[in-house]
Amino acid sequence: MAVGIGLSESGPIAQGDNAAGVGFEDDGYYWYLFPYFEDVAKQTGQFIDPYDDAEFDAATLPHLLTTLERAAGSLRRKPKEWKVRIGWRGQQEVFEKVSKATLQHLLRDFIDLVKRAMETKQKVVCFGD
Repeated sequence: MAVGIGLSESGPIAQGDNAAGVGFEDDGYYWYLFPYFEDVAKQTGQFIDPYDDAEFDAATLPHLLTTLERAAGSLRRKPKEWKVRIGWRGQQEVFEKVSKATLQHLLRDFIDLVKRAMETKQKVVCFGD
């Protein structure tokens, strides 16, 4: 499971360019951000999902940016590393360790991508596997 995120000027999501974008695997980084992605979906109808595509345009990019900035702000109180629940195996919760520095880097890149899309009047497109 993975989701690639990039820019598109127009046209279908399939024509987007995710070469200079960001991506998430099925790991603690995605699952830490999952509640924030749910908030974005409630506001915009677009969900950053490893199994589906999403598209954020001029009307929805501000919501995405605000939510990503809120996620970045939530890291201030986090330790250098911590465990995030990534799922269940039977009755047992499964956790994965994440690094604050790595997550800050991912969010900084994602926020920069959204700002670039807003400045250049492009869309942010998400490609699920």
